[in-house]
Amino acid sequence: MTRSETSRKLALVGAALAAVAVVLASGARPAHACGGLFCSGPPPDPFAPLPVAQSGENIIFAVDKDAATGQGTVTAYIQIQYSGTASDFSWVLPLDAAPSKIDVGSDRAFTQVAQVTQPSYQVQYVTDGTCKSTGQRGGASDGASTGAGGSTGTGGSGGPVGQPPVTVIFRGDVGPYDALVVKASDSAQLLQYLSDNGFVVTDTAKSIINDYVQLNKYFVAVKLLSGQSTGAIQPVVLTFAGEVPCVPLKLTAIAALADMPVTLYVLGASRSVPSNYFEIILNQAKIDWLNGGSNYASLVKTAADEAGGNAFIAEYAGTARVMDNLLWPNPSINLATLQAATTPPAYLQLVVQQNLLSFGQMLPLLRTYIPEPQVLIDMGISESTFYNNNATYWAQYMSAFAPFDPVAITNDVKMKIVDPLQTGQTLFDGHDYLTRLATFISPEEMTKDPQFIFNPDLPQLSNVHTATAHVLCGLQTYTYCEAPIRLEIPDSASVLYTRTSYCGVDQTGLDTMPSLAVAWQRAEAGDGQAAIDNRGAINQQIVAHNTGISGGGCGCNVVPVSSTGAFVFLVGLALVHRRRHSSRRRARIT
Repeated sequence: MTRSETSRKLALVGAALAAVAVVLASGARPAHACGGLFCSGPPPDPFAPLPVAQSGENIIFAVDKDAATGQGTVTAYIQIQYSGTASDFSWVLPLDAAPSKIDVGSDRAFTQVAQVTQPSYQVQYVTDGTCKSTGQRGGASDGASTGAGGSTGTGGSGGPVGQPPVTVIFRGDVGPYDALVVKASDSAQLLQYLSDNGFVVTDTAKSIINDYVQLNKYFVAVKLLSGQSTGAIQPVVLTFAGEVPCVPLKLTAIAALADMPVTLYVLGASRSVPSNYFEIILNQAKIDWLNGGSNYASLVKTAADEAGGNAFIAEYAGTARVMDNLLWPNPSINLATLQAATTPPAYLQLVVQQNLLSFGQMLPLLRTYIPEPQVLIDMGISESTFYNNNATYWAQYMSAFAPFDPVAITNDVKMKIVDPLQTGQTLFDGHDYLTRLATFISPEEMTKDPQFIFNPDLPQLSNVHTATAHVLCGLQTYTYCEAPIRLEIPDSASVLYTRTSYCGVDQTGLDTMPSLAVAWQRAEAGDGQAAIDNRGAINQQIVAHNTGISGGGCGCNVVPVSSTGAFVFLVGLALVHRRRHSSRRRARIT
């Protein structure tokens, strides 16, 4: 299957909103958090793009178990990356049980955890022999980071006799959202209720909603409150009884873009693995190591396709301590100092000094508590000019300013910025193990909601990958930029490269290899089953590639024939290295 490259990717990274804890009725059964976006009606032009397009999904799952009762609890931070108008946005999530809490979280949690777990591909260069003195030492650079996400007709359901067709468990404001929790025994009644309350569901979604109603699900729905912009979209945080994290993809397919990136961060006691999707291992020899793994994302897409489309790659598995102190404490933020600033210019100066403008919620707070006076608006002074020159306008038009309350605005800073940071930090601090998993998936592949379990037998995975590039200069046979390279790759046979102009390398001959090394069907113990295993074929292609370069018929020997002794020695090292790797690689690739 060929996937189209996604051209519309919008990352809405802003401030945390108020952590408003809404206590709801809790259910006893395990809950699977799966859901997605809906469009508010079809576009006027049937050939026009969808008015709502979900361009990515990031989720932090935390799984806990009560030591006394054994009851499992899942906390899901769901960040929605959305492109479209505010009036079109709505989001629905089916659950097996009503959530015990609905909050809004901090986007900063996602930016920080993404940074410390982002896959990177680095190369250490070693010169074998002595290069010509006229050679230039340059070319391929090492240490660039890359990642996948960076590193998804109606009819009555015939519910229980006597149960009302739609039961509203909760309706209220949660941060920027109008939030709703309902239970339905009749899908047509549920759809009508959602429509009547501004949660318009497309025809495509109706059959999926009906399926979930048949399964006796609860539904969490959110849409932006009147007056809120798409910049107000923040993570939705749900806490519910359960033990199995699940990604919302079936409903997401309704409005998702092709090759939508999905990145998960799972906090628990051990490494997390997909139970009903494959876990894929990339062909390490196909990664563009000498350019910092610049093709990593495209390889993940291709490998997922080669695995049938339903697959995740594990990009990091290890200690959650990589997140220590990254959200809180924040030494820049000092609420007491803010509260002591009694004039708008003084307060704005501290806002800049404390880097609070990096949180998207700060500007709306300024608009509320330090609004631009009408006299300045009438003069054509822009909002940006007003805030950047606030001290000047305060001195000239003080009487036109609204009364300023530093205590009230600081309380809102605490509630909408600081409290979610502290809550997010507590979540990471409370767990020992963090797993990052990622994929790219298109709507037609979102046929089932991926679920995740824990496997304590699997090893940790570093997100930092390092290869060694041997620059084969010989006995002053080549300059540094002319010398062939033997790349020693973790969990792979070594690869030989000839050089091109400008100190580059010729990677032709490797493009036809599979991007997928192994597709694992994981379980709660052991390695699981290798459902697809391309390692043998990949090794054969590497051997053929290396043989051609080292004198097997392409006329591009590693060193000239005149340097026979050096040639035999270098090729002998490569062959011994290859044999050693061949005997170990099956055990190392897990």
